[in-house]
Amino acid sequence: MKVIIVRHAQTNENLKGGDAARDSEALLTEEGVFQAKKLGHHLKDYKITQAYTSPQKRAIDTAQEVLAYHVEAKIDHIDDLREQNLGKLSGLPKNTIREMHKQTGLPFADFRPEEGESYGDVQKRAAKFFHELLQKHKQDDTILIVTHGGTLGVLLLHILEKELTEENYKAHKSENTAFTMIEITDDKKFRPHKINSLEHLN
Repeated sequence: MKVIIVRHAQTNENLKGGDAARDSEALLTEEGVFQAKKLGHHLKDYKITQAYTSPQKRAIDTAQEVLAYHVEAKIDHIDDLREQNLGKLSGLPKNTIREMHKQTGLPFADFRPEEGESYGDVQKRAAKFFHELLQKHKQDDTILIVTHGGTLGVLLLHILEKELTEENYKAHKSENTAFTMIEITDDKKFRPHKINSLEHLN
C-alpha cells in the first residue's frame, strides 16, 4: 500500500504569511491552482484508488486537481483531517498565540486554547484516522490524503515516531502542495520514500 499525504495549495491567507482558521473557507489563489495542477500531473502515474480530504474547500479543491488523472478514485471528506481548532483564539495573529502559549509554561503539545484543541489533540484524531485507514484498504491500494499544515505536521511526526516538540514540528511542517509518500509493508511497517517533497514545482 502507498499513502500520499499532501498539504493543500496556496491560499490568500498563506500568501499574507498567516494560517487560515479551522472554519475558514479560504480559497486557492491563482498560484495555488497552478501548484495543485503541477502536483496532479506529477502524480498522474501512481494509480490513486481512494482520496481522503479535510472538508474545507482549499483541501477539496487541491485534491480535485490531483484526481483529474484518477477519475475512478473515490473521495471522502473527513472531519479528523480539519485544521487545529483554536477556539476563542481563532483569528488572532500567530505571534500573539505563541506568546500566550509561552506565558503558560506548558509543553508545545499541551497548550489548549479555551474551547479549542492542543497539538496533541490534533495528533490523536489524525493518527486515529490514519490507522483506521490502514485497516480498511488492500495492500495494492494507493491512497491520497489532503489536509492542512498543522494537521499534516503532527501526523507526520506520529508516522515517523518523533516526539511532538516545537523543534520537531517546525522541522517537519510542510509548504503548500508538499507531498509525503509512504509505503506500508505487508507487516504494517512504515517506509517513507519522500518527505515534504516539492519536486513537482521545480
